[in-house]
Amino acid sequence: MRIMIMGASGAGATTLGDCFVKNNDCFLHLDSDEYFWEKTDPPFQEAKNYEERNSLFESDFYSQENVVVTGSIFRWKTDYKNLFDLVVLLYIPQEIRLQRLAEREISRYGNKILFDEKLNAKYKAFLAWAAEYDLEENTTSRSFKQQKQWMEEIKCATLFLEGDLTVKERLEVLQTYIP
Repeated sequence: MRIMIMGASGAGATTLGDCFVKNNDCFLHLDSDEYFWEKTDPPFQEAKNYEERNSLFESDFYSQENVVVTGSIFRWKTDYKNLFDLVVLLYIPQEIRLQRLAEREISRYGNKILFDEKLNAKYKAFLAWAAEYDLEENTTSRSFKQQKQWMEEIKCATLFLEGDLTVKERLEVLQTYIP
């Protein structure tokens, strides 16, 4: 079975994927950030070439029958619409997501992110980008509107989980879709 879990940054897709794989050890977890970004210090500074990214992703994806992909790959390649048996879209209110992201970034980079001018500028830009997810007119980056539309176009089972559900609650719903 091949599953994709997506949503806005901070919606909990990676967390749910990690928990799902711990409870279903026959699944391989592939997180889109591992394919999208070059390994840098600090992380998330340089995107990979799309051909390399897609090649690495496809190699890992096809290496196992049971895969859960977390993150946003829906715009990477048009034929990715046909890869999955189940697509899950997570949606939580913007204010909760942005608070989670702020806490995650401070945890990741420390208080330096608040005082280092360069890091602080990137931090603020990242939060501004994340806030655009909910804008109806956002057409240049990942958005709720685009992900919802993509889910309407795909031919597999879909699951929309809305609200600030716990990981356990989300996992319980997701488990009902696993044969």
